[in-house]
Parts: sequence; structure tokens; C-alpha cells
Amino acid sequence: MMMTGQVLGSGLARPAAGPGVTYRLIRPEKSVANLATIAQEARRWGATAARFQLTARQHQLSPDLGRRAEFAEAVLATAGENLRIGACCLLLAQADDGRILGVATYGLLPRQEGAINLVAIDPEHLAGSPGTAQLRGSGTAIVAAVSRELLSQGVTIVYLHPLDEAAARFWRGRGFVACGAGRLCIRGRAGVEGLRGSCELKPDCPDTGDCLVCGRPEDVAAMRVRA
Repeated sequence: MMMTGQVLGSGLARPAAGPGVTYRLIRPEKSVANLATIAQEARRWGATAARFQLTARQHQLSPDLGRRAEFAEAVLATAGENLRIGACCLLLAQADDGRILGVATYGLLPRQEGAINLVAIDPEHLAGSPGTAQLRGSGTAIVAAVSRELLSQGVTIVYLHPLDEAAARFWRGRGFVACGAGRLCIRGRAGVEGLRGSCELKPDCPDTGDCLVCGRPEDVAAMRVRA
């Protein structure tokens, strides 16, 4: 089911071969249908993570792929819970066939600061996943859209806490620098503009294995609010 809310843009995610997948970038409104769609997609992401763990040896998968896939499912589930309780802010990339391709949570901080709290893409499309249909581009588009939103709110510094060193390397390649306590940040309006530009120009999961995922699994667990 296609979600309802404020559409911030659209894009085309590309596989290694074959036609691309078109999607919308949407800030969903709270509704029963939207919450049900996110819950359904979180279960699909979780099933993918479980499948990766069961077939890791058969497909010679990276040992941390299952962990990253589980983290992605936790991020989407957390995003759904945030929407249910009215916590700000959430952005999704939803394909024309209804699949959620990526998700981010973010928010404003005091003193014209902002934070990209959590970012994840569909585990089916993580770098290192089996098969050749991994899509590229949705994660990049989400970060570009979030940075535009933060910029429009007067933000001059953006923080994030990478999941691991691969994610930190990815973000440093887009202009982030160390800001203490395991965090990275970009400073100044020019830095936010640079983030937007680099995210639009560079792929989110190059063949080196760097993936657009930030946050820490333990933080995701702590953020969950039980119904």
C-alpha cells in the first residue's frame, strides 16, 4: 500500500543490471494504514535478516551482513514506533510497488544544530547481500532530502554516530569530521550544502562495502518504546 504524507521528491534506484526502481521520498503522516505498512515492511526486513543468517555459509556472505540487516530492521521498527507516538522526524523512500527501500530518523537540536539519528536501507540491497539485484541510490537520496530539510530549518551543524568503521569511513568521505564521543559532524552552512551535493553525486554502497547506515544497535534498542 502506498503511504500518505508530504512527498519531498522522487528518484530512481538502480541495480547492477536491469531496469531501475522508481520511488518517492515521503514524510509519512500518522495513520492506521501507514503504521500497518511500516510494520509489514519491518517484518519483511527481519525475515531477510534471518535468511541471511541461515544461508551465510552457503552464499559466502560477509560475517557482519546479518548484523547490519538486523540493525536495519530495528531502525525501521523504531521509525514506525516514533510515528505512532508522534516523535519527530521521519523520512522514507517507498518504491512504486509499495516496498520501503530506506528510512531515516532525524531531528533538530538547540543552537541551530541537527542530528541524523538513524539511517538504514532494505537489507535486500545492502552491500554484500546475495544475488545481483541490489539497488543503489535510495540511501543517498534520503540523506540529501534530510539535509535539505535541516538546512531549511536554519541548521548549521549536523551530527551522526556511525554504526561501525565502514560507516564512519563512508561519512568522512562526504565531509564529516570527528566531533568527540564517537560522533561525526559537519559544520557551517557550506558543510550542510556540501553534504547535500556529495550525497547526490556519490553512490551509497560502493563495491568497497561501505554502506549508508548510522547509529548503534544498542541505541536502537534503548530508543524503542513498548506499546
